[in-house]
Amino acid sequence: MPNRLADETSPYLQQHQNNPVDWYPWGPEAFEAARSQDRPIFLSVGYSTCYWCHVMERQCFENESIARLMNQHFINIKVDREERPDVDALYMTALQVMTRQGGWPMSLWLTPDLKPFFGGTYFPPVDMNGRSGFPSILTALAEAYRSRRQEIEQTGNNLVQVLQELAEPIEADQPIVYSSGWVEALVYRSIEDYEPKFGGFGSAPKFPRQTLLELLLHWINYQKAVGNDAGDIEKPLRHTLDMMANGGIRDHLGGGFHRYSTDDQWLIPHFEIMLYDNAMLGWIYAEASRVFDEPRYETVARGIFDFVLNEMTDAAGGFYTAFDAEVDAHEGLYYLWTMQELEEVLSPREAARFAVVYGLDRGPNFADPHHSDGTPTRNVLYLPQGSEAENDPDIISMRKRLYQKRLERKKPLLDTKIITHWNALMIRALAHAGDLFGEVRYLEAARSAVEYICQKHASPDGGLYHVSRDGFAKYPGFLDDYASMCQALIDLHRVTKDAWCLQQAHQLTEQMCKRFEDPDRGGFYFTDATSDDLIIRQKIGQDTPLPAGNAQAAMVCDTLGRTQSCAKALGVFAMQATHHGQSMSTHVQAVLQFVQNHGDLRVEPGDNGRVTFQAPQAEAVGAVAIRCGWKGERQILVELTIASGYHLSAQTRLESPMDVIEHLAVPPSVRKKYAYADEEQLVLEGRVRILVTLKHPPEPGQIIPLRLTYQVCTDSACLPTVSRGLSITR
Repeated sequence: MPNRLADETSPYLQQHQNNPVDWYPWGPEAFEAARSQDRPIFLSVGYSTCYWCHVMERQCFENESIARLMNQHFINIKVDREERPDVDALYMTALQVMTRQGGWPMSLWLTPDLKPFFGGTYFPPVDMNGRSGFPSILTALAEAYRSRRQEIEQTGNNLVQVLQELAEPIEADQPIVYSSGWVEALVYRSIEDYEPKFGGFGSAPKFPRQTLLELLLHWINYQKAVGNDAGDIEKPLRHTLDMMANGGIRDHLGGGFHRYSTDDQWLIPHFEIMLYDNAMLGWIYAEASRVFDEPRYETVARGIFDFVLNEMTDAAGGFYTAFDAEVDAHEGLYYLWTMQELEEVLSPREAARFAVVYGLDRGPNFADPHHSDGTPTRNVLYLPQGSEAENDPDIISMRKRLYQKRLERKKPLLDTKIITHWNALMIRALAHAGDLFGEVRYLEAARSAVEYICQKHASPDGGLYHVSRDGFAKYPGFLDDYASMCQALIDLHRVTKDAWCLQQAHQLTEQMCKRFEDPDRGGFYFTDATSDDLIIRQKIGQDTPLPAGNAQAAMVCDTLGRTQSCAKALGVFAMQATHHGQSMSTHVQAVLQFVQNHGDLRVEPGDNGRVTFQAPQAEAVGAVAIRCGWKGERQILVELTIASGYHLSAQTRLESPMDVIEHLAVPPSVRKKYAYADEEQLVLEGRVRILVTLKHPPEPGQIIPLRLTYQVCTDSACLPTVSRGLSITR
């Protein structure tokens, strides 16, 4: 009989519905069972495309005798880490504290009050090579829980104390200044492990490190803008992009990218295909095509987007989560080729040429790591001689025919969950590429996905759900869902000028700050303030390889005029970023954006362990109080109160990104002489009233966004120009 997981929507959980294990999903029913029966919890966390998760299921969870042990002694909970990234993040931290390593499947044992006391990853079904098998672990832990309860409780309490300490960033113990020099130092430190032979960073297994690649592109743009040469950054970046595009990590027939390379050469991938990898790489190759004026990168980016639109898109417009790595328990089977299989589709002459271009002439390069003696028998396609022949019309024709033939094979499992965060990353990438390439299809796909998320993932309280499947949405959204969706809406507005996108971004940002922001110390928690099924709320600053939600939230707040929230979110991670910034590329990118917009940000230790923030623009913000009010059906009165001792330059601007302003009435400026200028200046002082006349009366409930840009000066000096977002609702 199916277990409780049969009622779940997650494909990963449904994969376990026929296990003889008495599985529970994460939730109150399981917690109550553990308390009432006084049993420890076995928590198993994985995801649908995880190879070793499947192996442990086949070897352990489908084993009747092992299942009896599990059911007799434990309350067994199965979690899809993609549905509950909060559960995964907290207990992965616990596992890393206990074992100094992590991974999936994640196997943890908890007390009934959810405190971890023992953990690991994959466990074999029998003792082998000096390593305890899963049954031995189960038996030993059950006995320990019966006979050494106090010791287990103490272990759990100690771990919780450590987790609480790790949940908050370490406070700065000395002043830290975020500046372009600080960013530069982190950029160069982040590429110290660049591998000059095959590109990429670090050794095998090699991950694309998308957040680092994006940071490097932003740094190159910044250097060019200030007139500096960035060749020492361009070289490793372009080398990495080229080698990945040539390697087997790229699906040369389908267009997408696999998750990572098992070797140094980018040749043999781990064959999972994840939406988030392709979203981030799509943005990166599209932007690289612009930055370097390189058509080849546009070809790669288009391949990614076309693959996602063809194979990972729901009919209603959302984007699916992932393709599994295996078919019938064989890793990569769907993607591999032999010469014989080529010749079944291509003529002998075509097959011979294709083999030279894509490496089959060099002999087989892939041996199934789990079902062979290690002798290669099949081929991963790659470009050993580079991309010269890639766009040859004959090669393109061959690829299309082989792709059509591949579609006849049994496909890997497609996880059809639709995750807000990952969809937002793809929306942002499609908007950017649609703009750069003039590709209407990409913009239409981005709009459709936005509509899907904003309709089907909208919660009744004005927030977002995290995930849906078959139209059924569940789980309150996490910080990353809100921050990335706001970023996607801002980027889509930038490209399309659709005012609705900006309005939605403002509304979601308001919800994000309400639900996740720590207004005292700064930064954002990963889970909603109403979350009640975790023992600890975490603030997370590092990339995972997904971009850190705190950094995304900071950039969104900065863009939408919430400068102080941005500064505090950056400042709370100042110590961590200074010492461990190599794992925080998105944070470094957010600092770069802040410095470009506002100048240096100084973070200082405060009283009682608090951190205080004094950005250079803070004085300018504090010197001007702003009030907005309606004056008639289509007129808004914006009143500025300029503090004594300050004045504004006459270049003060009030604008709206929605193109709704018909006329501005600004009082005349006065002419005065100041020490910071040789000539008299036109300035605004005291109380300034600006009357905004709109083109049309707004609808009830409509938000009108405004942006005030001004420069504050004293009698002797001027402060940096600031731009503050305002909004008023009809």
